[in-house]
Amino acid sequence: MINRSNILYYLVLVLFLILVLRLAQLQIFEHDKYKELARNNTTRTSLTRAPRGVIYDRNNNILATSKQSLSVIVYPAVLRSIEDKHSVAKLLANFVELTEEELFKMFEKMDPSAALPLTLDNDIAIESAIKIYENKKQLPGIAVEEQATRYYPYHEIGAHMLGYVGQVNNQELKEGKSRGLNLGDIVGKDGLEKVFDMTLQGTKGEARVPVNRFGKSVKITTDDKQDKEIKKAIKGRDIFLTIDIELQKIAQEALADKMGSVVALNAKTGEIYVLVSSPSFDPNIFTRPVPSKLFNELMMKKAFINRAISSYTPGSIIKPITSLAALEHQVTNANEILHVSGSYSFNGYRFGDWTGEAALMNMKEALVWSRNTFFYQIAKRMKPEWISDLLKEFGAGSETGLELKGESAGIVPDPDWKKKYMKEAWFPGNTLHLAIGQSFLQVSPIQTAKVYAGIANEGFVPQPHLIKNSEKEELTQIAISINTEAYKLVKQAMEACVKRGTGQAARLENVNVSGKTGSAEVQGYARSTHGWFASYAPAEDPELVVVVFMEGGGHGGSVAAPIAMKIYEAYFAKIKVNAETKSSTINS
Repeated sequence: MINRSNILYYLVLVLFLILVLRLAQLQIFEHDKYKELARNNTTRTSLTRAPRGVIYDRNNNILATSKQSLSVIVYPAVLRSIEDKHSVAKLLANFVELTEEELFKMFEKMDPSAALPLTLDNDIAIESAIKIYENKKQLPGIAVEEQATRYYPYHEIGAHMLGYVGQVNNQELKEGKSRGLNLGDIVGKDGLEKVFDMTLQGTKGEARVPVNRFGKSVKITTDDKQDKEIKKAIKGRDIFLTIDIELQKIAQEALADKMGSVVALNAKTGEIYVLVSSPSFDPNIFTRPVPSKLFNELMMKKAFINRAISSYTPGSIIKPITSLAALEHQVTNANEILHVSGSYSFNGYRFGDWTGEAALMNMKEALVWSRNTFFYQIAKRMKPEWISDLLKEFGAGSETGLELKGESAGIVPDPDWKKKYMKEAWFPGNTLHLAIGQSFLQVSPIQTAKVYAGIANEGFVPQPHLIKNSEKEELTQIAISINTEAYKLVKQAMEACVKRGTGQAARLENVNVSGKTGSAEVQGYARSTHGWFASYAPAEDPELVVVVFMEGGGHGGSVAAPIAMKIYEAYFAKIKVNAETKSSTINS
């Protein structure tokens, strides 16, 4: 007979063993699992931003970097109710450069599931930070945090080229899923910041932050030290540009906030030293929400248009190409002399010149003094395709491949183009207009720089580029070979244009500059014209190509050529100083 006390003993023993085994399972074998569950009840993983890469010019001057500043941020998961949003917007507007209405609109657009806090204002004063801290109980979800904010030390100089950054929007979020973008991320919005965003971005880090019983972050002040870094953020890669910021600065200041552009590049390699568009803007304003008033003012000034890569009617800067085409097809020669005057009549239409002075001129003199009536007579003998095809060979009518988005391809018209886009036949008068760079023809300053580099190199056209050590530095030869004597005549004329013709305002004492002025008539600019000056120097062995464009600015010889002179003067002065420094170092 079994003893009941023994049964009870063994039953207790078995239950005890089961309890011990279960405790062992929980505390030893499943310790990590339950530790993580317990930790997730009080903390969660939060992403931390990585500093963006630095952008340097060719001489290692910093053009875009990050600086530590006090930022006002909001945790969307905390600030959820309409009542809180209204009250916080009303109070916070007293401490930041945003109105109550602007703040509330931002709160309304927030996604409560955002992995990162959203930045409301950057670089606030310490006094504002103190006020926010003092009112923290009335500002749920609002914090002041030290953040790495994008900073452009040269402000408006180079803004169109560099671009700017801002918080990711919903469209960018959808497009960037494969890149792991999250709400609150800072991304490139324009310019090189956008094109090379993946390079500059870096890799986000991770940290454990405290949460309440509802899983919401409870870190709302800067004095909380409970965050624990578990994965360090990795800084983005730096990029180095071909730009010379000192030359860029000279060009920007010379434009004096007028509508226009300056492009300067190495004639041999295509490295861009200057890429300026005016009027400009300070990209630092986009590190915080831009007040509507300021944004509207910039829109009224048309400050966001990058005129360096936009297309315009070129006028007489095209005449060197017309001359090369005419000489190549032997419709004229260096010795032919034609009568020029204030106008030329053709098929019952009057085609005007910029001056009424009558004279007898050959092609060289016609280029030196930019006489339209000479080129009308030559164009009458030419097929339009001779001009348009050569323009295309030199790079007009298509994007240059520059590392910027939004580049205009321009227009190089011919009979097929007119039939396709205007549903009209090509008239002989269209060829006359094309020969002097008028009517349908449109090119950008960067395209023009590429064309003039090709002329300077007598047929070798470099690839314009902004990124240093690019693989695009090899020269490419155009398909059409132009007679050497044709290049010689045109280049001599362009040198004389600066020495004694319409481009004298670009003349230097110790360097021979070659160039061509242009004054393009365009509807919508009243009596004014687009002023152009396209050039290279030295004439004997071209190093630098400079193109200046002044939108509705007037005559190229008076408004554009003087700006080019300043660029050449600074460039060759720097070359001389560098050479003297190098010589002094060797001798010592």
